[in-house]
Amino acid sequence: MSTKNIYRSITIISLSMALILMSSCNQLQGKEEHNNEKTPREVLGFYTEQEGTYPGSQPTVNAQFDSLSIIAPFWYKLDDKRPGNLLDSVTSDHKRKVIESAHDKNLKVYMVVHNLFYETLEKGKQVASNVLNNDKNQNVFIQNLRDEMDQFKYDGINIDMENLNLTDRDSFSLLIKKLSDALHRDGKEVTVSVPANTGDSRANPWSPWFDYEKLGLYSDSLMIMTYDEHNPRTNPGSTASVDWTEATIRYALKQGVPPSKILLGIAGYGWDWDTTANKAVYSSYVQIMDLKEKYKAKILWDSRSQTPYFSYVDKEQHNHQVWFENSDSLRFKLNLVEKYNLRGIGIWRLGLEDPMYWTTIPEKIKVKKE
Repeated sequence: MSTKNIYRSITIISLSMALILMSSCNQLQGKEEHNNEKTPREVLGFYTEQEGTYPGSQPTVNAQFDSLSIIAPFWYKLDDKRPGNLLDSVTSDHKRKVIESAHDKNLKVYMVVHNLFYETLEKGKQVASNVLNNDKNQNVFIQNLRDEMDQFKYDGINIDMENLNLTDRDSFSLLIKKLSDALHRDGKEVTVSVPANTGDSRANPWSPWFDYEKLGLYSDSLMIMTYDEHNPRTNPGSTASVDWTEATIRYALKQGVPPSKILLGIAGYGWDWDTTANKAVYSSYVQIMDLKEKYKAKILWDSRSQTPYFSYVDKEQHNHQVWFENSDSLRFKLNLVEKYNLRGIGIWRLGLEDPMYWTTIPEKIKVKKE
């Protein structure tokens, strides 16, 4: 080959390389611009301490804070002996440590207040009712919340009152109005957790207790608990099928809740049903993967619900079905967040989930950071 031809070949190769590099740069730039065009979405993560074999949430917060907007520590329940007061499960020093660490990571912190984990469900109903139906107790409750939020520098609150008396439906809505009026003056935000509702009362027996329209009007956001479609009270099945999840969004919108106020609940866990003994065990993603390995089970994909599951037979010859959420099923939920232009998502709870969630979330949505 002549020197002239060699130079010509080198020039052609150089031009080709340059074009490839330019194309790659344009593709990268296109992806970045596409991501910048997206509406920022809130990612709220419920935060708990270690519960038995379930890990605490702090390691997840430490590792994944860039993909979170808010943490909501699950530390307070209504005092069953002194209406309007709170019982907390951690020390003041621990609260300060977690909250200051979160603020250092540019995360907001919402205190969660609930009426769960008493001796009976009936007691939880009554404890809530004692606050909801007495003006003095309501005022004590709101003042206690304001004091606690001010002392520990919370940015907002999540009210998670579940399994209420049906007769307390309107009282609950009015409490949220009163609470929002007070906390908004303090510059705090109010979000309310509500059970998923598709408009079919058979789907969730706890749903009619909550007036979506009024709660959506009075609060800053509704955290719709779109999980446990199938649970220990039902036959085995998906924790949250994509069609059911979409039906809950459509119901909320139909009730007049603006999409900008809807946080879509995301499960980080699954259920292991022993169909021989007719019972189900709440399980983290890690525990579920351990079961899969132990029993050499094959993960299957249910295209109807767009969720994974597998079956196995244990050492006592009991048949099991395990349904759970992973990063693949999460993609379908995040598609709905974008489709309906929702405020964001709320994950129950940090530390239980598929670690790949934290790759999928920033890929699919732009995480809102203050």
